[in-house]
Amino acid sequence: MDATTLRQKLRDDSDGAPLDRLAGLAVEQALDTLLVALVPPARLARGAKLALAGWLRSEDALPALTRAVDEIASRAAGDRRRLGEALPDELRHAARELARRPVVPDRQLVLTVIDRPPVRRLVRGLLLNALLDFGHQMSAPLGGVAQGLSGLAKYAFDTAKLYSGGIGAAVGAVSDEMERQLQKRATEYADAGLAGVFAQIADAVSSPQRAAEAAELRVAVAEGVLELTLLQLSRELVAADVPGAAAIVRKALSRWLRSSEADSTLARWAEQLLAREGGRTLREVLHELGLVEAVQRLGREALRARMGALVASDPFAAWLAELLG
Repeated sequence: MDATTLRQKLRDDSDGAPLDRLAGLAVEQALDTLLVALVPPARLARGAKLALAGWLRSEDALPALTRAVDEIASRAAGDRRRLGEALPDELRHAARELARRPVVPDRQLVLTVIDRPPVRRLVRGLLLNALLDFGHQMSAPLGGVAQGLSGLAKYAFDTAKLYSGGIGAAVGAVSDEMERQLQKRATEYADAGLAGVFAQIADAVSSPQRAAEAAELRVAVAEGVLELTLLQLSRELVAADVPGAAAIVRKALSRWLRSSEADSTLARWAEQLLAREGGRTLREVLHELGLVEAVQRLGREALRARMGALVASDPFAAWLAELLG
């Protein structure tokens, strides 16, 4: 078989043709290779750093993200449906099922997450406001104290007001003092109650006996999210300034990659990953994930396309002609 005939056969990119079968052989060979041989630790660490650094240096990354966010927000802004109506039934059911799962997080973990100074200040302010509002509602203003007196006492009170110009100042002073006492007591109570509030939140979230209640809360939150309209979400997406946040992450990662610890950290991660998984083949890992057939199909198609472009090139024709003499 001469070079021209062989090249014509290889340029056939249909299913089952020689090029397709060759791509399939390459994919199967890769699937049966140990991960540690397929991607050694040093190469994995170097590849991760190069890929991350390449993205960080790219001038197109952030503009592309901005365009994507703008396009999504623009499409959503013209859609009046709720999120639950826009999602497929399967995703809605999956969200509800995930929310209903009886997950019970560790209590100390919950406290570590929620009992932070800014959260503590917020809860303290809310408690204090609620206590002061309650105190004001329960205590009638001193200026109107006569409303609860008998007729004779009321008469005496009113008479005292007429003949003593200082009674107004006295009542005002007592009122101010009560206000200060109320403020002081409410502040002390709010400070003393903070620990109890956080403890009760942690108990409500992490207690196995209250797992059903916690699941109801998660379902309620999920339902609330599904009730949001796409227009509302588009506004929040624009307000969130995703490109601005990405720029911050990009700068932080760039600084980290230039630091002395980046290489050693990436190498350690790669070694740990391959020490745990490197003794298995790629097929075994993908089988656990249920992805073997998908990778076989997509890998074969992608490799066949790349090989087809190579076979169709003039340099390949020259190489093949030289090989076959």
